[in-house]
Amino acid sequence: MSADYTIWIDVEDIFQYFEKNARPSGIQRLVFEILRVIRQQAASIPGIGRIVLARRGQLDGDLLTPVSFADLDALFAVRTDEKIIPDATPASSTAQSPRALIERLRHGVIRRLESLPPELARPLLNIAVNQLRALQLLRRYARSRLRRSTALASPTTAPQPASVAPDPAPFSVSAPQRGDIFLILGAAWSEPDFGERLARMRQIYGIQPVLLLYDLIPAVRPEWCALSLIRDFRHWLDTTLPQCGRLLAISNATARSVEDYAHRYRLKLHAPVQTIPIGSGFGPPRCVQDERPRGLPVPGSYVLFVSTIEARKNHLLAFRIWRRLVTDLPRDEIPTLVFAGRVGWLVSDLMQQLENTEWLRGKIRLLNNPTDEELFHLYEGCLFTLFPSLYEGWGLPVTESLVSGKPCIASNSTSIPEAGGHLTRYFDPEDIDAAYRVVSDTITDREGLARWQEEVRTQFQPVPWERTADAVLDACHTAYLSERTS
Repeated sequence: MSADYTIWIDVEDIFQYFEKNARPSGIQRLVFEILRVIRQQAASIPGIGRIVLARRGQLDGDLLTPVSFADLDALFAVRTDEKIIPDATPASSTAQSPRALIERLRHGVIRRLESLPPELARPLLNIAVNQLRALQLLRRYARSRLRRSTALASPTTAPQPASVAPDPAPFSVSAPQRGDIFLILGAAWSEPDFGERLARMRQIYGIQPVLLLYDLIPAVRPEWCALSLIRDFRHWLDTTLPQCGRLLAISNATARSVEDYAHRYRLKLHAPVQTIPIGSGFGPPRCVQDERPRGLPVPGSYVLFVSTIEARKNHLLAFRIWRRLVTDLPRDEIPTLVFAGRVGWLVSDLMQQLENTEWLRGKIRLLNNPTDEELFHLYEGCLFTLFPSLYEGWGLPVTESLVSGKPCIASNSTSIPEAGGHLTRYFDPEDIDAAYRVVSDTITDREGLARWQEEVRTQFQPVPWERTADAVLDACHTAYLSERTS
């Protein structure tokens, strides 16, 4: 067995996610932050020979196709409306590739359609998305035919994705070796047969999987999920957890949930679930204009709620709080509540109530799918943030608020107090009266709010993403050593 080993990092789910979505969710952002620093952190750990990003092979799903860090960086830059500025290194020379320009154009079209009135935007978006999806399928079919013909003509040449940008040092590893680590950081449950493929890869290559878990919501709180997701997620858990040498969790609450699930369904875990520290927020976008983007509310006039609008996030509670505030307080003393995120699932009743009340005559606003730059300015200008979620694996909007120097009023459910710590004020998300008191008292006591904000700015200690990467790498190294001594 070689003294050095390779950590293969699965990024298949990221590329598949962006085939259907214009903006990254919290999971994709978290993974990107870890990948941004992981190579530098790995250099200090003896034994790690290489960090390789990998997608599922096109011709054989059990093979791994390397992907460059530059390609992943370009993908995220396009998706977050950030201008791609090439480095002096050849590796980033493909940042302005035709694919990147097409993706930027695609995203711009979607943003313009979203700005139209809803009755016009919805049908046009459906048409645009379906046409783009058809083009993607045709392009994928053409690429697979080309690769198949190339492979038949030159069977000794490993197929490479057309969009992959070369790393500064060419890949010298064409397949995993026994003892290598297969690190799964993203939303692998989106692949229906992932667990079975993982078992085959272990048998073929002798790799050791290490898996990061976010939450078990579809398995433990299925009332908030589609039936297909519940079924697929349960299957993913049952077939994937027993294959992994190390299981990581983003919070103590998630770690307990995983161990409880494994005990209940008699799944064998090779080691206790390890909680890793999660970096605080995602930092400012790479290119932030000093001028505030048009269309955002006036600074100091609003409370911010960043999240996809879905039943689990408890926007209904926020609506009920503001509905009561409109009755109890003078209108000019009530800040606008800004929902920043896209409209998700199981919220048709809420959306109807908002429409019926004319969004409380403008006291609630929706900013659909804001860009990173818009979010930066939204956090900067809000009075405080609100996060009444019923269930979270971590609570990224809470730490993102604190990083921005803004107080947060949040639910005391599941992992959220781990994210918010002592600088956040909490309430029971099932108790409308308790939640209303905390919000109302904060709005009416502006001097107290100013003192609280100063405490957040001076006392909050952000967790650097390097600590997250270190914890992940330590777990990978422990898994490697355990395999060598077994």
